Amino acid sequence: MKYFLILFLNSTFLQCQTSKADIPETDFYISEHTITYKNQELPFGKPVAEWIKIFGKYNRVYQTSVYIWDDLGIYVSESDKNSTIDELHILFMNLDSPLGEMGKLEQAKGRETLESIRKRNDYSELYNDKDIIKEINNNLTTGSDAPQNFIYPFRIYTKSLNIEGAEVKEGMKVSDINKKRTAADLPVIKYYDADMNNKNEDASVTTLSNGYFTTFNSFDNDEERSKADFYNIMYRQTEGEIEYIRIVHDKGQEYFKF
Repeated sequence: MKYFLILFLNSTFLQCQTSKADIPETDFYISEHTITYKNQELPFGKPVAEWIKIFGKYNRVYQTSVYIWDDLGIYVSESDKNSTIDELHILFMNLDSPLGEMGKLEQAKGRETLESIRKRNDYSELYNDKDIIKEINNNLTTGSDAPQNFIYPFRIYTKSLNIEGAEVKEGMKVSDINKKRTAADLPVIKYYDADMNNKNEDASVTTLSNGYFTTFNSFDNDEERSKADFYNIMYRQTEGEIEYIRIVHDKGQEYFKF
């Protein structure tokens, strides 16, 4: 009996070790109730000055209320109600990514590189014209389509994230994430909708539609939700891949009311 007990304990220990080994060391830990960076709890609900203490000085301000750390591949947004931070975006794509160059990103639709325009037009002679090339390149570097005029950080986030005990990283598809979540005994993420307006939700795990995926797993009833202090974790899918992770600090809002 003692022999079998030892075998059972060894097996359990090895399973735990394997499970832990499946997730590499990460800077971010993200769950519905806790968000940390390098073991420091992120100061949602507080001014950007508190975020600077953790991430250092931001590189840019976009439209007065979005603070961008270009080197880290993240940005935070102030609440519409006050000057405290209530959203964090972690970007796996930017303007230099393949979909960015093709003008496919959510916040940069139609902003294409010269090579993408030429390819889309079957390398038409029109786009070999020196004046047209100069005009396009000037617009992309110093004009309205210059990178500093967009919300996307100049670099993407390249490390892995630990989201509720499952790894998420650049280049993943929804199916990859759900495979990791299933292995970690977590609920899979499902399609919610395209723009958070509650009109397109279908709870699919296979759709390639652009939009947000989530777990639909926050609270049991509206009363519980209205009193809660929690984080909505949303996975933005663009052209079949995860463009970014959006985390919204919620207190009494109804992002996922059905």
